[in-house]
Amino acid sequence: MSRGEEEVDIASPLNRTGANEGESNSVQPTVSSPPATSTARTANSQPSGPNSAPPGPTRAPAVATRVAAGPTRVAPEPTRVPPGATRAPVPANRPPGPARPPASRPVGPTRTPGPVRGTPRPNARPGVNPLVYKIRRVSALRRYCVPVTTAILIIASLAVIGILIKVVLDNYYFFCTKSVKFIPLDKWCDGTQDCSNNEDELRCVQRVDFSNRSLVRFTDSSSIVQVYASGRWNYVCFDGFDAARAKAVCAQLGYSSNPTFSFASTSDQNGAFSTIQVVDSGIQVNPITGCSSGNIVSLSCITCGVNHKKQRIIGGVETSIENSPWQVSLQYMGQHSCGGSILTPRIILSAAHCFQKNEQQVDRWRVQAGRASLSYIFASQVDKIFVHTLYNLNQKPYDIAILKLQSDLTLSASIQPICLPGFDVSLPDNAPLLVTGWGHTVEGGAALASTLQEVSINLISSNVCNQEYSNQVRDTMMCAGRLSGGVDTCQGDSGGPLVYLGEESHWEQVGVVSWGDGCGRPGKVGVYTRVSSFLSWIYGIMKSEL
Repeated sequence: MSRGEEEVDIASPLNRTGANEGESNSVQPTVSSPPATSTARTANSQPSGPNSAPPGPTRAPAVATRVAAGPTRVAPEPTRVPPGATRAPVPANRPPGPARPPASRPVGPTRTPGPVRGTPRPNARPGVNPLVYKIRRVSALRRYCVPVTTAILIIASLAVIGILIKVVLDNYYFFCTKSVKFIPLDKWCDGTQDCSNNEDELRCVQRVDFSNRSLVRFTDSSSIVQVYASGRWNYVCFDGFDAARAKAVCAQLGYSSNPTFSFASTSDQNGAFSTIQVVDSGIQVNPITGCSSGNIVSLSCITCGVNHKKQRIIGGVETSIENSPWQVSLQYMGQHSCGGSILTPRIILSAAHCFQKNEQQVDRWRVQAGRASLSYIFASQVDKIFVHTLYNLNQKPYDIAILKLQSDLTLSASIQPICLPGFDVSLPDNAPLLVTGWGHTVEGGAALASTLQEVSINLISSNVCNQEYSNQVRDTMMCAGRLSGGVDTCQGDSGGPLVYLGEESHWEQVGVVSWGDGCGRPGKVGVYTRVSSFLSWIYGIMKSEL
């Protein structure tokens, strides 16, 4: 009989419920029903044996039938479906079986859903709650940033308070570091010792006289060098003269740069002659009767007074610093006070009256170079200030001063030294001169000029000048301006250079802005310190500070 005609109740998990119901009820006649044919299509039966063991049985659904003979239930072995067979669909009228318990599997980390498309995925560490991560991050910021920010604010506040205290003290007191005490500012540099070891009088303006210490000088024409020996001035023969001798001669004047020299004929010179020998102390002068080569030395100790294009203060016009690269601003406590001029990278020439009684403190002065507009940053510090020993605030002669900087200026197109004139300079009548400065542009003006001004004026004879100034103009002074008025120097121009374009096409400083009656008044021209009268004093200081 075929498998579909066998009237047996096949035991399977799917119809276990029906079997249980049959066992619990009493035995009743069984009504035979047509056999249910399985809808599963299976492969041909294969013999069982060692060579035909399938990898695993496939359970085929079967229809449960009742045995008419009696209550005994026969549970034949389940039919095994060979591998590869398709599971038959479950009949629609099959009663549901018991729910299958879920398979046990290890619990892994909950997967965080990804961001919405277009939204960048948060950079959170695996297994860390983003909210907890943000809370920890905020806590770390509060833990470290708040104390650091507070500390910075406290330090900044203390620094500001310290600066304010220092400004107040600097404006009213001088601190004696060695004796640890404050003294009123008017006792600083007053000539009286108020601190231990004379500390309050060490860094002050010095009065010196070096008028008779220079042993070298130059003529204004051709810069012929002369040296002093045996009670007279001697020309230096070109015979055997070299760079070492040139540098030794310039060192006698306080120049340390590399000099240049040439020769000039002795036919136009009347005087004594000598040769130069370099010794440990400087130079040794050896007088001779004449130069065998027939030539004498022309010497230039520094490149100076470079001729820039010029246009030919009160009535002045603005100019660039490249037109007057020797012009500097002297500043006291951050404010422009006077002008000055560069003689060497470390030596500045100015006027003595710029350093009033209450402005004698060297450490409060600065020098600004290389700028046409007034600026108070990156100014050079001053090391020493010298004024002529005969200068008196109540008198106008000897109005000249020298400043020595703590470090050399860097020479450039906007920073250049001015040439000093020769000892025998003689300017022609009505000679054209040029003066520059940042002083007031009108008499009694409240503000300085913000940009460097220049004005072209002319030499005025001392006789004409003294008619207006009641013979106050001395031989150590000179006058320049316009008798008609309108152009002149004014307050703030003091100490600045009055320059003249010499024969060698180099600008040389012939005067220092000193004093005058008003600014630009008719007949009241400006009065200047005559530089040629103080060459020995200037060279003496330069040599002593080399």
